[in-house]
Amino acid sequence: MPRYVDCPPELTPLLKKAEDVITPFFWDFKRDPEKGTITVSSERYVIYRGNSIAVALRHQLESVLGPGAGVAIYQIGKATGAADARYYFEKTGIKDQELRLAMGSVISALGGYASIKILPESTLIPNEDFLFVYDQPNSYEAEAHMKTGASAETPVDFLNAGYSAGWCSEAFGLKLEAKEITCKAMGDAQCRFVMAPSRRLRDRVKEMKTKYSL
Repeated sequence: MPRYVDCPPELTPLLKKAEDVITPFFWDFKRDPEKGTITVSSERYVIYRGNSIAVALRHQLESVLGPGAGVAIYQIGKATGAADARYYFEKTGIKDQELRLAMGSVISALGGYASIKILPESTLIPNEDFLFVYDQPNSYEAEAHMKTGASAETPVDFLNAGYSAGWCSEAFGLKLEAKEITCKAMGDAQCRFVMAPSRRLRDRVKEMKTKYSL
């Protein structure tokens, strides 16, 4: 079984291969406080507290953008996910689209965003029938909001949703969007997401909400 991703049995070989490709990058983790640098395989990384991004940044953006804050954070996540995908695809030389997509779930775990549980409803094919239904059992965004002691009225995992959509869009060459349909910060049992081509996302969300009686 894969170490970092929970997936249906038929996806096990793919996810194990993705782990074999990505994990070695994170073996070369170096911290040099005298220079103020952290690198992963010689690439510069920066550590932020989860609360600072998930809660403090959102509150600041809400004071400026109002309800548009969530969209802004989602777009930041999407741009970041797409950029990371292009970087790792170039570094590894991987061309296989399914493997490229699977690498994103491994990066999510190793990068501290969340672990991924891929649900069997998913149809991970590079066309308009693409459907990715997944849980994030320990999303850093939901955890940070829960630690404030306040219950959210709407889903809070905007950056994680955007990051996944950005990565998968690059992997399959599709215009994909992700929507969180349940969230632990709202008191739900899990943080669950639906990803599909942008023009089909609304219908796919309705399908999954009906399936899960939401």
